[in-house]
Amino acid sequence: MHFTIRHHTHYRYSKPVRLSPQRLRFHPRDDGAQRIIDHQLNITPTPLGRNEHLDLEGNRVAQIWFEDESDHFDIEVTMQVETLRRNAFDFILAPEAAVLPIDHEHDLICARAYLERIEPDDSVTAFAAELSLAVKRDTLSFLDRLNRHLFAEFTQTHRDTGAPQSPAFTLQSRCGACRDLAVLYVDCCRAEGIAARFASGYQKGHLQSERRHLHAWPEVYLPGAGWRGFDPTHGEAVADTHVTIAAAAHSRDTMPVSGIFIGEGASSTLDYTVEIDVSED
Repeated sequence: MHFTIRHHTHYRYSKPVRLSPQRLRFHPRDDGAQRIIDHQLNITPTPLGRNEHLDLEGNRVAQIWFEDESDHFDIEVTMQVETLRRNAFDFILAPEAAVLPIDHEHDLICARAYLERIEPDDSVTAFAAELSLAVKRDTLSFLDRLNRHLFAEFTQTHRDTGAPQSPAFTLQSRCGACRDLAVLYVDCCRAEGIAARFASGYQKGHLQSERRHLHAWPEVYLPGAGWRGFDPTHGEAVADTHVTIAAAAHSRDTMPVSGIFIGEGASSTLDYTVEIDVSED
């Protein structure tokens, strides 16, 4: 699929403020699942300096800093991306990945951050174990069952702002935004010995929707297959319908904008627009 995405982010301040160095994550990944055709990032006011680099998890980051105060901060990004993976299961699992828990003996140093549970809770552990035992600990069957269960049994909501809920809260309430379901899915996978991470970007979704948003979903590392996405908001494995911007062990490291402003008594407002056009190849 061919995606054309326009994402405009607008911060307004009640009076001029000084912006700290900001970290922007608006550049798509370029890997075996997607190819960048064009990408343009415009920032107002014009930064004094700009540093493009990769973070520890391979995400493209633009670090920017400013000289003068400003009462606004605007980020306009336009990108064209081709998604390449038509079959979400075009792989052969390594033998050690077929049954849970996955043996990460040979890649434990790299995988450790994606196996560590941030907020372990007995209820989530028991929930994941029940689903795993129901499919006799078959890895792919567990991932599919968990994905479909969260889609069918949980109520999907939307929140413009705020950190993800804890996995235990989402499990108890049976309700959450895409980022909440992603965090719960990741925690269930880690409880069963699957390296998992939080991914953020855009999805094809309903192209006629009046308002589009960033989207979040989990990715799991499967020896023999690499990182693979599952989307519990839709109950489907990820193929060519998603454009990944950033992925990390912790959701905070995928935030599109990270930074603060300094100004005594100043307040801020945030507005954004996302436009997504998709054409079939």
